Amino acid sequence: MKTSENTLESQIASVLSDIHQKGYSSVQPFAIGKVEVRMMQFAQTNAITLASDDLYMSAKQLQHCMRASKGAKGLVVDDADLIGFPQNRFQMNLYYDGECFIYTDGTSKFIVHPNYKMKVSRELVANVNFITATRVKDPAEFTLPKYRKI
Repeated sequence: MKTSENTLESQIASVLSDIHQKGYSSVQPFAIGKVEVRMMQFAQTNAITLASDDLYMSAKQLQHCMRASKGAKGLVVDDADLIGFPQNRFQMNLYYDGECFIYTDGTSKFIVHPNYKMKVSRELVANVNFITATRVKDPAEFTLPKYRKI
């Protein structure tokens, strides 16, 4: 795992650049930091299995954030928001919807799966994994009963 935040940001930027240029990136999934204490405590209290201590991001999921169908609806999150997510998540509100954790700053939402199975170096492993990010159309969305604020 890379330790410098700058390196982490440049790694995400590099994957996004690949996706913009080639439509894909072959970078292996990578850790973007430790799972937050508030997520760990909520998971423990509510018997939710967290598959890893680290939060992972993958090229496939970043590609998913930027797919054309999201672009057509104006739901694609800015590259800068994706690049800043590993650092900025600590200042965001955190919710649980019964399946995934959702970080939001009111403008964008970042979905994190607590026990996501993915291939890393041809091996199937489960991790706490960033799934996708979307623009928030209606901030009142988080007042829906399915969302539990952490």
